[in-house]
Amino acid sequence: FAREDKPVNVLDARCLTQLERLLDTLEREPPRVLVLESGLPSCFIAGADLDAIAAVSDAGEAARLAERGQALCRRIEVLPSVSVAVVQGACLGGGLELAMACDHILAVEHPATKLALPEIRLGIHPGFGGTVRLPQRVGWVSAVELILSGKGLSARRAARSGLAAMACAPEQVAAAIEHLAAKGKRSPRVAGPWWLYLPGARQLFFRQVARRALARFRHVDVEKAYPALPATITLLRGHVGRDMGTSLACEAASLGRLAVTPSCKHLIQVFHLGNALRKQEAVRRGRAASERVQRTAVFGAGVMGSGIAWVAAGNTEVDLHDVAPDALARGMKAVAELAAKTKDRTRMQRIRPALDDSGLRDADVVIEAVIEDIDTKCALWRRLEGEVRKDCLLLSNTSSLSIGEMQDKLRHPERLVGLHFFNPAPKMPLVEVVAGAKSSATVVDQVAALAVSWGKYPVIVADRPGFLVNRCLMPFMVSALRLLEHGQKAEHIDGALKHFGMPMGALELADQVGLDICVHVGRHLSNAFGARFAMPAWLARMVDDGLLGAKGGKGFFRYDPRGKRQEFNPDVMRYLGGVEVEPRESAADVGTHDAPVLPHESIVDDCLLPMLVEALAALAEGVVREPTHLEAAFIYGIGFPAFRGGLLRTFAQRPRKALAAAIEARDLPMPENLEVLDAFGQPG
Repeated sequence: FAREDKPVNVLDARCLTQLERLLDTLEREPPRVLVLESGLPSCFIAGADLDAIAAVSDAGEAARLAERGQALCRRIEVLPSVSVAVVQGACLGGGLELAMACDHILAVEHPATKLALPEIRLGIHPGFGGTVRLPQRVGWVSAVELILSGKGLSARRAARSGLAAMACAPEQVAAAIEHLAAKGKRSPRVAGPWWLYLPGARQLFFRQVARRALARFRHVDVEKAYPALPATITLLRGHVGRDMGTSLACEAASLGRLAVTPSCKHLIQVFHLGNALRKQEAVRRGRAASERVQRTAVFGAGVMGSGIAWVAAGNTEVDLHDVAPDALARGMKAVAELAAKTKDRTRMQRIRPALDDSGLRDADVVIEAVIEDIDTKCALWRRLEGEVRKDCLLLSNTSSLSIGEMQDKLRHPERLVGLHFFNPAPKMPLVEVVAGAKSSATVVDQVAALAVSWGKYPVIVADRPGFLVNRCLMPFMVSALRLLEHGQKAEHIDGALKHFGMPMGALELADQVGLDICVHVGRHLSNAFGARFAMPAWLARMVDDGLLGAKGGKGFFRYDPRGKRQEFNPDVMRYLGGVEVEPRESAADVGTHDAPVLPHESIVDDCLLPMLVEALAALAEGVVREPTHLEAAFIYGIGFPAFRGGLLRTFAQRPRKALAAAIEARDLPMPENLEVLDAFGQPG
């Protein structure tokens, strides 16, 4: 497999047709050994053609596409030849299903080697026989976990699990092929464990599987939001003890039904949004320079700094600096906990704690994650600038402070760029690359490419207050606070937003960010953009009295010692008791403290429409370059529900007159660029 027209190998119509023709020849003259391998060093086969799946509108047509892939895999499986799939690089979806049709999988140890069936993340499940063959390789327990999570395995882990027959170094491939060929064809076997074939045990097992898989989606209607999850569980349960032919037919029919759901279409669009960030022109231009980065220095060993150090240690040596021994010890403890959780001790071994400035002359990148105070950051940069090499990148992990103001204090401001990670840094996929007024375009490109090499999705933003995501999040949270003032219960406000699909409600989000941080950022943004960003005065009084949110155990909700949210904090009512609420004469009126409970739709609009208005304003001002980048930023930065396709796509489905009326009803400034929504779909 070696595509000349694409950067990766894809099982599209052209590739399938060529394979079918080759199989015609192989069936007439079968060789002793058939080897499937790639001509691309970092990709075996990246999967089926997502554009074909996105374009299909008929369930029967989608099922026939699956049946074609199944038939091709079955033809390879029944060849008299001993077949070996040599997997080096990405082996995903249909690529892995094709490999599993071979007698043996040889996994080559390479940084890019990853074997996975990630279809569940696209709103479907494997359709070329993967739900049938994976249990035969790794057993039912592991197969269900891999299919429902979409997680990938490295070469060694694939061999340990039984998915691959063996793993080897690149120079051992030829000998390994001969070794596997000598084993002959793979004998069919019944997938274990044996007890799963007892009806009662099978029912109990899949009931537990469903409980775990659906637990994090308990606030949404899973059948509408992520129908692939319950459908896949039902399909897998039915496979147990069933013959292959029937199982393959059920798999194709189920995939056909899922491929035409709105969830599938939106999740594929979201996948393309993420790819657009990782393959943007800036990343392409900066890739060569970013690949030369070998050592990173991180200043500040707090929660964010230790998390950034963990991220950077994915492919660089890291020095984690702090001036306080206790803070550095806590930072290294957090790193050790990440290593234990992920079973990745190699990454931990790349992180060196430092109480001084040792190693700075060898650093290719310096990232500061110190306290969010402009004077502190400027003082640090003035000190470090003379200690590092002239080609060293200087990156500030600030969430709201001006990069330009930091640059004004430097002799070489062109190499300072903002790199804003979201908390927790190891988990949140988005980073904002903040281009200051004096930042070199070449440096900005290099930082974007570096972020991709660290596994992140970079969105390049202008140096404006709040940048992009925080600027748009603040009206979202302010609106929730106003609803609370007007008598809506905190549980109802957050419940409506979670029912919509947000990972957490606006009030819990404020608690997680820290109410003191919310007040600080609110003041900063209201000075820049006006009163619509101002946090209410009673929130500042809460902060003054020590109610700081999750980190202090109390905010709008109470939190246990592990930081898990508990019940609503009744102390909050003391701060709301004296609030004077002006009645609003609009469709968005929420009355007084004895106001009736608002429907979910009204609460969602009250919170999300201000976010939409601010997002369009940021786009008009050039804070972000592309509407698609803005869309991706909300999905990967705040967890906007992917099954809805994104913020812009969600509101693009609403008739324009109705949308304009809803904006006016909430006294929001009318965007002058509502036509941007036209690119994200017309009202249905």
